[in-house]
Amino acid sequence: MYTRTDIKKMIDDYKWMRNIIESQVYDNDSTSTAQYGIESVMPKGKGGTGNKVLVKVMDRDKVTRRNKKLVQKIAFIDKYEDYITNDKNYHILQLLKQGESHKRIMIIMNINSRGNFYSRVNEIVNTYMDVQEGQYDD
Repeated sequence: MYTRTDIKKMIDDYKWMRNIIESQVYDNDSTSTAQYGIESVMPKGKGGTGNKVLVKVMDRDKVTRRNKKLVQKIAFIDKYEDYITNDKNYHILQLLKQGESHKRIMIIMNINSRGNFYSRVNEIVNTYMDVQEGQYDD
């Protein structure tokens, strides 16, 4: 169960969390090449694993556990964004997820006061809180 502060932070941090996850997908891609020439016939060292994928998995186990938390946060934001029924609030959320600054969003969405902008952000957070507390049917 996330707090209001957690949800607000997850929305603000969405862009970098997504970037981290996407970069990890490419890092874990196994594109190693076989050995050629003299290296292919030379004796291999004993005691080590020859499976490069296994070595990477073992090295990245800790990173994977931490990234799993990021994936859960991203999934939470993505899963319930359709519960935001106000079009302007929905597009504010999309711009926040893209990493746009609050000032730029206010210009794009033609919002003239910070108070109005932050009240809309609070409405978005309230929607996530309501969904989380089961006030909407899934």
